[in-house]
Amino acid sequence: MEENLVKAADNFIEGIGHVVSTVGLSRAVGQLYAMLFLSNEPICLDDMAERLEISKGNASINIRELEKLGIVRKVWVKGSRKDFYRAELDLEKLIQSGIVAVVKRRMDMILEAVAGTESVLRNAEGMSGEDNKVMELYLERLQRVKEVHKFVTEILDNIFLLKKLRV
Repeated sequence: MEENLVKAADNFIEGIGHVVSTVGLSRAVGQLYAMLFLSNEPICLDDMAERLEISKGNASINIRELEKLGIVRKVWVKGSRKDFYRAELDLEKLIQSGIVAVVKRRMDMILEAVAGTESVLRNAEGMSGEDNKVMELYLERLQRVKEVHKFVTEILDNIFLLKKLRV
């Protein structure tokens, strides 16, 4: 492949890897997807690992994450026993399955933090009147976070519902 094409591909692969890492996924997840997105042909796991200079195990773990998100699929290549993959090119589907899933995961992490904080507060004993007021304030604000979580989760779930209805 011509040197400028290789540089362009490397730039895209690295850029997508960086962007994906900022939303809490592995950099390799983004790089693997970007590599497959640019390719007209399926690519085997061995070749992806070699190109990214990562272990085959690392590539395998991250490609499974992409499969779970529904944006990469395993394909059969006649005459080969290796696993080959192809990227989902529908960017709307990519956004819905990938980004929405990441946001939902982040929202669930927030809810876990809220539950842990509520547990600590509910187990607190022997606080003065002023400390009890602070505790009630904390609990009230944590309730607001739970309400926002519920609202955002419903919106994200409806994105998928609307897509199904539109098709």
